[in-house]
Amino acid sequence: MAFTAAELNLVNQSLGRISSTTISAAENGSTTCDTYVKANLHYAQTRDSLLRRYEWTFAVAQSELALISTLTLDHQPLPDAWAVGDTITGITSGNTAEILTVVSPTEYEIIYLTGDFEDTETLTNATVYDVLWEGLPVTWEDEQVVWYDSSTSDETTCAITTTAITPLFRYDYQYELPDDYQRLTKNWEETESDYEWAVQGHRLLSDRDEVNIEYVRKVTDPAEFDPLFTEVLILSLALKLLSPLQGTQNTTFRQELKQDLRQAMSKAGLVCTVEKSQSGYSSWNSARWGSGKV
Repeated sequence: MAFTAAELNLVNQSLGRISSTTISAAENGSTTCDTYVKANLHYAQTRDSLLRRYEWTFAVAQSELALISTLTLDHQPLPDAWAVGDTITGITSGNTAEILTVVSPTEYEIIYLTGDFEDTETLTNATVYDVLWEGLPVTWEDEQVVWYDSSTSDETTCAITTTAITPLFRYDYQYELPDDYQRLTKNWEETESDYEWAVQGHRLLSDRDEVNIEYVRKVTDPAEFDPLFTEVLILSLALKLLSPLQGTQNTTFRQELKQDLRQAMSKAGLVCTVEKSQSGYSSWNSARWGSGKV
């Protein structure tokens, strides 16, 4: 996959830093261009590892985590079972959920996106549309009328049971972390006495039935990068590309590049610290390793 124009500009700055041949627009995305292939191999991994390393203020976001539940149906949706990633909608309630895991054709791990399903209402994985007349929603007996193509979607009308999934031991609830999650910076429930939590895989395990977090998100658009992060990324990528593109370099050049990187990281870390009035450093080490206890 070719770099975007902004990514290519950043990559070429890294290549220029080690006096390597830069990548032209025509070479961008070409597997016959050795420089592109090697830069592409390291770019995304270097960016993501740097995002995970610090509490970069430009990448910090807040989220109320979605509780993971088991949805049990008394018969399979027709004509086919639902699939991972499907968004299912309750036709009566209008509420939605996302399928995380297919346990069986009648049992699914879900996270609610809005509200809860009502027992015995019709569920579908089709796109549900409001019915409009001259641009205004149509209602019947005070209920808004919706439409979906039942002939091309899977649906079911049956008894519905939703139960929060309990981890195998120690914790009471499981939560799905955001899709763009890179690292936890603050769990706002940790001020509670004897409150425990842990990050395992892409889930947060907790004793609480509601969890709000601050986290570093995965940012891929260079236009959103802080200039200090951009500088660190350029130098980090340059250091990784030094050997594969330039071969053996004298020790002095490599050490100078490492020193420039250390200074850039120090400046960036200082600015990020100053811009946070409460950074949650008491839990920083615990967050890094994926668990914490207060």
